[in-house]
Amino acid sequence: MRDPGQLKSLRTLINRSGSHLETLQLEASIQAKRAQIIESLLPTELKHEVATGDLNSGLLTLYVPQAALAAKLRFEEYSLIEALQNDPLFRGIRRIQCRVRPRHTEGKKAISKTIAPSQKAGASIQEFSETLEDDELKRQFQQLAARVSGNLPPDQK
Repeated sequence: MRDPGQLKSLRTLINRSGSHLETLQLEASIQAKRAQIIESLLPTELKHEVATGDLNSGLLTLYVPQAALAAKLRFEEYSLIEALQNDPLFRGIRRIQCRVRPRHTEGKKAISKTIAPSQKAGASIQEFSETLEDDELKRQFQQLAARVSGNLPPDQK
């Protein structure tokens, strides 16, 4: 017999009738089936480029990675609607909107620009910091001078 404080298995939670997880599982399976149906109706060049979104108030949202593909897909709108109208998963479909959502791939990483250390620039900033009367501002300029020149700040030596 299970102790009341004992955790339930994930399968038990998912398969429990009327639970939020069951509803979520049903919605996910509907989305997956819609995506399969739409992919089967698309031209070859668009099959693997289109992601299916929600169907709300007769408006189906499709996502593509580039604006040019969205333009191509708009030409297919009426034939897609005609093919989908009789499917119970697409009941009430009247329009298709295309949204551009670029893919984020691991290969494309933001390249941060690094500034090469410059002793001359660091010395100029350090010289300027000596003219300042505000101690906090002076300290910040000295830190900047140290970073620009590639040296440790005075308080870290």
